[in-house]
Amino acid sequence: MAEIASGAAATLLANLATKSFREIALAFGLKDDLKKLESCLRIINAYLIDAENKQEKNHNIAEWLKQLREAFDDAGDILDEIEYEAKRNEVVKIYGSIRTKVQRFFSYTSNPLAFRIRMVHKIIDMKHRIDEKVREGRILGIVKQHVNTPTLERNLQWRETSSSLPLRVCGRHEEKEEIIELLMGQHSKASNVDVISIVGIGGLGKTTLAQMVYDDDRVKGNFNMSMWVCVSDDFDAKSLIQRIIHALSKPENLVNVDANSSLEHMVSLLNENLCGKKFLLVLDDVWNENHSKWDELRNHLLKAGNDKESKGSKIIVTTRSQKVADIVGSGLLINLKALPEEECWKLFVKCAFQEERDQEKYPRLKRIGVEIVKKCKGVPLAITTLGCLLRSKSHDENEWRKISDSEVWKLDQEETGIFPSLRLSYDHLSQEVKQCFSYCSCFPKDYKCQVIELIMFWMAHGLLQPIHEDGDAEDIGELYIRKLVSASLLQIEGDFKYPISFKTLKMHDLIHDLAKSTLKKSSKTRTIVQEGKKDTSTEWASNKFNYLKVLQLRCMESSSLPNDCFDTIKKHLRYLNLRYCPILEKLPDSICKLQNLQSLNLGNYNKIHTLPKNMKNLISLQYLFLRVKATSLSSMNIECFQQLKFLYLYNCSELVSIPSAVGRLTTLNKLLIYWCHNLVSFEDEEEEGKEHVALHNLNLQLFDIIGAEKLEALPNWFERATKLRYLRIRRTSLKSLPTRLPMASLEELHINDCPELSSLSNNMDQSQSLQYLNISDCPTLTQRYNKRTGPDWKKIAHIPFCECLVPNSDFVDDMYAEGDVATSNPPKGAFDMA
Repeated sequence: MAEIASGAAATLLANLATKSFREIALAFGLKDDLKKLESCLRIINAYLIDAENKQEKNHNIAEWLKQLREAFDDAGDILDEIEYEAKRNEVVKIYGSIRTKVQRFFSYTSNPLAFRIRMVHKIIDMKHRIDEKVREGRILGIVKQHVNTPTLERNLQWRETSSSLPLRVCGRHEEKEEIIELLMGQHSKASNVDVISIVGIGGLGKTTLAQMVYDDDRVKGNFNMSMWVCVSDDFDAKSLIQRIIHALSKPENLVNVDANSSLEHMVSLLNENLCGKKFLLVLDDVWNENHSKWDELRNHLLKAGNDKESKGSKIIVTTRSQKVADIVGSGLLINLKALPEEECWKLFVKCAFQEERDQEKYPRLKRIGVEIVKKCKGVPLAITTLGCLLRSKSHDENEWRKISDSEVWKLDQEETGIFPSLRLSYDHLSQEVKQCFSYCSCFPKDYKCQVIELIMFWMAHGLLQPIHEDGDAEDIGELYIRKLVSASLLQIEGDFKYPISFKTLKMHDLIHDLAKSTLKKSSKTRTIVQEGKKDTSTEWASNKFNYLKVLQLRCMESSSLPNDCFDTIKKHLRYLNLRYCPILEKLPDSICKLQNLQSLNLGNYNKIHTLPKNMKNLISLQYLFLRVKATSLSSMNIECFQQLKFLYLYNCSELVSIPSAVGRLTTLNKLLIYWCHNLVSFEDEEEEGKEHVALHNLNLQLFDIIGAEKLEALPNWFERATKLRYLRIRRTSLKSLPTRLPMASLEELHINDCPELSSLSNNMDQSQSLQYLNISDCPTLTQRYNKRTGPDWKKIAHIPFCECLVPNSDFVDDMYAEGDVATSNPPKGAFDMA
């Protein structure tokens, strides 16, 4: 696959151009040297477009690009080192003792003059290295081309907002009915559990078909329990049983089982949950061809479903392998064939045209489209990705013809390992989005990640560079995700209604193969995404991983990390995810040396009681996900996180109060507090701080609190959140809301299960932007504000969409639009994160 170097060059140039980096360069006396490096990068950047276009047919150019990409990565390391030293100096200046400052001044590694000399040598060497590549490029016949300044297309030309099943499914109705018929009967006399296999090549829609069956109301009514587990390459009975148990649990009541639990304990829990219940289990994307592994899992499942009430339970297996179907011992087999030609065309029309009738408006496009569909050979994934690509071309006949006549169709599929249609979709991405797409392959196949997780991951690799100084990397990341979803290269659960931070993303395994083939291999390890329980702490703490930017550990077998484990990776690490380390009790002090760290995830699963005392040194922290068994967060000195944008507190079961310092974080954009059951209050702002904070409105746009049953009041600083767009309050003991909510900006307000709450804010009738109001399980509020009998109904009558659950009733009060006439279905509530 072609090497993409232009994106890396653009990232370097964007870093050098930022105001903050120019100030750092000036402080270290490196301004002139870095200016020369920047000039050198701009020169070679002009050669990259031509080189990338020629590399497929010229091995020497491909190798030249590979070496150049390695040089760009090394240049990025130099910039990281300069930035780290500047931030380390800032920390020492603010918090360091006199002794520390003196020691640093006389240290060879941190003395300002010695550091400048080392960096000058590195910059000069890098400039010579790139100058040499320019000379080699000219010899290879690479010519300069004008490089356009990248622009952000915020308004996409297509209207695509979702990849949900109803929009993307055509055909397979006969297969669906056949499977449902099999599910309704009992076919095996030997056991209570039947196995149904769906077999077919990649991209035919095996998972989609299984989802269609799984979501059918007849199927839901036929089983007491339904579970979906994506298997992929990891077929281990113990880990699969763990995932089956988790599939049975709601997030707030997650069964206490992890990879360190014994198999006996897991089997006991499985029996406890499935005994006496008729269940449906989908095992999606199974590759295991080891008979003994399947037998082990099947025996545990048969034992769990071995009672009279469990008779009729079913397992659906989707696989590409006929051998897998033979191993699972299923006589109930669905061999999926290519989609019929008529259904292929229907699917293509849904993806390629804005409306179905457009195919008749553009007969020439229709003829070209028919040719393209034939080349897709009945594979829905190929049709979908190409259809979405053509949709973005706005009925441009020349663009459609280019894709139909592309040389890519002539490539040997066995040699390239990818469908030509997928390759075409990739080729039409911008260089910046191509980079981000390639890095998605760092996650395992079938990995589900949240939007915010992927954005933080891209940020750590420097892939989201704002074009303007006041630009926001998170906004750029969301835009790139929209582009990849619209191209069907990513799948998103739900739609793009803000906030999308916790929407789940997934990548088809064939597209994962494509992404992996486009990701360049580096001589330095920069990413570790560990899955499974292998303890790699001693490995990544070695010198081999000095240049690590991303570290995600899962299911470590140790309750602590070596105290000096972050010393060797402190300069480059920007993303640290320990959320799936269930027995982790303590963080090492060396974590406080990570001055470049942007994202720290300690949420969901761990046993951490206290945090290191110098966490305030993490001055670059922007995203903090925290689960800690502490009564207070005051020891964190959270006010020191002056770049913090996203704060997520999850299941901090002993937390009693939120420090007032949170109300002084003017960069904080999103604040989420979930299942902190003992939270009583938000601390008052200290008298000496009130004068300061009164002058600063907050940037908070999202506030979401769930499961704080002892909380009776929102913070005093809430009225200063003048940019708040979304507010959800659920399962609290709030007695009142702030007197005045920020109605100029508020768009959605959700109040659920707050029985003590007796009234809304006094300024509800002044709301200018509020579009959606949802009230449920709040008896007093519902009585006061319901449309039929509420005395205060007039205060909210102007809000376009309201949802109010009437007490002691099974129905919802009218969804209404202005003028008391419901003109459309209300928007789906944005908050489906918890």
